[in-house]
Amino acid sequence: MIQKLKLFTDREYLPKGQRYIPLLYPFWGFLSEPPESLDYDRFNEYAAVGGSLFELVPLPEADALLFPSEWRAGCPEVKAMAQLAKEYGKVLIIFYNNDSYEEIPLENAIIFRTSFYASRRKPNEFAMPGWSRDFLKSYLQGQIRLRDKQALPVIGYTGYVDYYNPLSYIINLGRRIKNGGRAHLGAHLRGKAVRLLSESQMVRGNFLIRDRSGSAMARCFSLRKNEVLREEYVRNIVESDYTLVVRGGGNFSYRLYEVLSCCRIPLFVNTDCVLPFDHIIDWKRHILWLEAKDIGAIASKVAEFHAKLSNKEFHNLQLNARRLYEGWISPTGFYSNIHRCLPLGRDFLAPSSC
Repeated sequence: MIQKLKLFTDREYLPKGQRYIPLLYPFWGFLSEPPESLDYDRFNEYAAVGGSLFELVPLPEADALLFPSEWRAGCPEVKAMAQLAKEYGKVLIIFYNNDSYEEIPLENAIIFRTSFYASRRKPNEFAMPGWSRDFLKSYLQGQIRLRDKQALPVIGYTGYVDYYNPLSYIINLGRRIKNGGRAHLGAHLRGKAVRLLSESQMVRGNFLIRDRSGSAMARCFSLRKNEVLREEYVRNIVESDYTLVVRGGGNFSYRLYEVLSCCRIPLFVNTDCVLPFDHIIDWKRHILWLEAKDIGAIASKVAEFHAKLSNKEFHNLQLNARRLYEGWISPTGFYSNIHRCLPLGRDFLAPSSC
């Protein structure tokens, strides 16, 4: 029997006009996504089973306090709850799903956030996933479709890059000049990787490059148009051996978790990132890991990694990607393991390593 994590929170600490966090859906009610969202059902499973993972209790009985909304700098409710946690000698749990790298100056808190840097990480900071729908269940009918190993690895990517051809280079150069010469690191790394992989004879590229303006306009299209774009995106992942994963506006990537959900292997370019449960999970066992400084050798690195795998090992990497997603990364998997980041004296039943 799983021992529930006992939490204290209260609606009086919910800032006016703010939504409460998904962890509270089983207790305070499910908050639906916006009608135009493709990820409207991403928390459905957790909302149904979360009551078996947590228990909301009076403050004296709690293992920890839970701030009911996302972190907001200068928020009086955060300060009040942090002071309450300090008075009772307990930790305060805070979630921050945002591209921001801002410092969260709370000493008696455990912070789960999407975007920060490993080299600047504080001991009380842990990574949380960026959640989309479970692609396997939503687009692939829940069916695992393993790929057999081929001589040349197929590298997939769908999305925006800084430039892909001379014309888009000129357009992008104009944008950079207009913006004071600033270049987006993620887009630059994605572009460099895609160009190098496209030129290499050691790998096969499977790239669907979208224009930045087109991506932005897609948000204004009908839901069906966005569904078509999403289906193309998922198909590209499934029809590739590895999918290129590079940070976005924040120092993290939704794509990493989306690829894992599809039972596929991420080709992860590390930009000083922190990944969920990295004190437990040996991420380099599950993904093809490449440091950003080695991007110039990306094709040879992928080819070398792929050549060392037997077909069975290649299958196992795909299956392990899905297991990692289900057990640790999906909303249910993540929330069932957050106690591993808390200074608690009680024992809980959950996977011990990965």
